[in-house]
Amino acid sequence: MGRGVFQADLTELPELDNLYYPEGPIREAQERAAAFFGAGRTFFLVNGATSGIASVILATCRPGDKVLVPRYAHRSVWSGLILSGSRPVYLKGCWLSTLGLPLGVTPGEVEEALALHKGVKLLVLVHPTYEGLVPPTGRLVKLAHRYKVQVLVDAAHGSHFGLDDRLPPSPLKLGADYVVHGTHKTLGAFTQAAMLHLRAGLDGDGVAEALRLLQTSSPSYLLLASLDMARYVAELKGYKLWAKAVDRALKLRQRLRELGLPCLEEGDVVGEAAAGLDVTRLVIPTGPLGLSGEEAAAALRRLGHEMELARTRYVVAILTPGDDERSTGSFLRALRTLRKEGAGRGSKPLEELPAGESLPPLAMTPREAFFARHRSVPVREAQGKIAAELVAPCPPGYVVVAPGEVLTPEIVDRLTLIRGKDSLIRVVDV
Repeated sequence: MGRGVFQADLTELPELDNLYYPEGPIREAQERAAAFFGAGRTFFLVNGATSGIASVILATCRPGDKVLVPRYAHRSVWSGLILSGSRPVYLKGCWLSTLGLPLGVTPGEVEEALALHKGVKLLVLVHPTYEGLVPPTGRLVKLAHRYKVQVLVDAAHGSHFGLDDRLPPSPLKLGADYVVHGTHKTLGAFTQAAMLHLRAGLDGDGVAEALRLLQTSSPSYLLLASLDMARYVAELKGYKLWAKAVDRALKLRQRLRELGLPCLEEGDVVGEAAAGLDVTRLVIPTGPLGLSGEEAAAALRRLGHEMELARTRYVVAILTPGDDERSTGSFLRALRTLRKEGAGRGSKPLEELPAGESLPPLAMTPREAFFARHRSVPVREAQGKIAAELVAPCPPGYVVVAPGEVLTPEIVDRLTLIRGKDSLIRVVDV
């Protein structure tokens, strides 16, 4: 690895500050990040965006408190629900049926839930989804605040938002109370390094205490330094770098259309649920290749291109400032190769994965089910029982079933597709 890595792999020496109670360089670095991203207070995370999401739920909710959660939220939300004992109120959201991907939640659905469920403590939003789609976050934040409800935004895949006007806006600029960035995903910090931002006016002491429960007491200073460097690079030349990346992404989208492989565009997701998309995140339907998304991703990998995500009917490729004409050209040639190999093959019939299915009944809170007595049963015999485990394959981390939910026929069918008909699932032993 080289001597330099070990020289930088330090711990909490007096000169290097303390992540739990920062007063020196960590505090200064966090304050600079807050100023750049437009937050009132910023926390550095060394346990990923997951720890930031869970800490906010733990800090703001108590056992039995209600949290509005889109059904397609990341599995980390359920970690916070289990830790806090709070009760999810699911938002079904809108889905694009042709591809089986989530679009977002509408103001109408959120307002209906807020009016029906009194005393909601927190609204969770996803901005953007794994596929790069954003909901009407500004409207949703104003709506929640009108009901005196705080808003946590999972922006793990959107830390670069705001660095070019052609990208979706930062949820911090839209008034969100808590915003979590997976800084390692698009701004170049080391893997698992992330940030949690609080809007101005929130003291954040409860969040700080929750983070002391959830984060290691021996943080890697390589991760912390990479967060400061990511902020520095973004502040110094991020606008220029991302403007070039957006230009290149728009050009690549045009060339994909000419190839007969158009990406998902804003015009494809009209309605109140989706307010825009990240043009640097390319959602490419794979039906024209005669392949499933998983098969296309495997073929592209053999040709030297790793996909960000592969689902039944599409793949997601991401374009960053690290890409250039050579890498985008190589990607196009790989797709042309697959297109040529698939000529005459036609679209392959695919088994439809349920998407946007009816919301499952909630028999227990996730915490109650997690700590209840369990037993394992075959998936084919699980219908009607109460789930005791969280099933949310990553990527993208969308929840198939969560602790406390009644296993409906739709969920059992989906588990069978994912795990196999002879697999087991833990259920509450009642």
